[in-house]
Amino acid sequence: MGISQMNSLKSRRLTEEDNPFDLSQWEFLYARSIGCIGLLKMHLNRALSLALTEQAKTVTPAHVRKTALSETRVELALRNALESEAELTESGGADERLLTLLGLRGSRTAPQAKAQTEEPSPKPKQQDRPGKRSPGRDATGQESEEDPSQPLADEEKAG
Repeated sequence: MGISQMNSLKSRRLTEEDNPFDLSQWEFLYARSIGCIGLLKMHLNRALSLALTEQAKTVTPAHVRKTALSETRVELALRNALESEAELTESGGADERLLTLLGLRGSRTAPQAKAQTEEPSPKPKQQDRPGKRSPGRDATGQESEEDPSQPLADEEKAG
């Protein structure tokens, strides 16, 4: 909020005698609103509410100071605003990089050339029936006396 907004507030509905907002207050209001007109509006609404509660004739600088956010809350709001602005800031060339990643810029033949240089993948193995033993898997440990090609007995199936 700058001097022009302060002059605008002065000219609205307040006579010069009733207006607590002179140019000496603008730095305080700016500091407590971090330059955000929405925060300023909420602050002035709190000051007006306090003045109405006290049945005061007008909002005074004392009302404005009493309803100002604490320094800690203002610092938190400022830090949040700065971090949010930083998230929205992009480095130069961001659009070009994204378009390149999407394949719309740069070497259009690069994905095609890469696909042609890759070897074709081997055909997948044919799967044996479930439960059928793979040949050569029992070579570790003791020799099995069973013939792997013979079907399992009923006791072995359940176990």
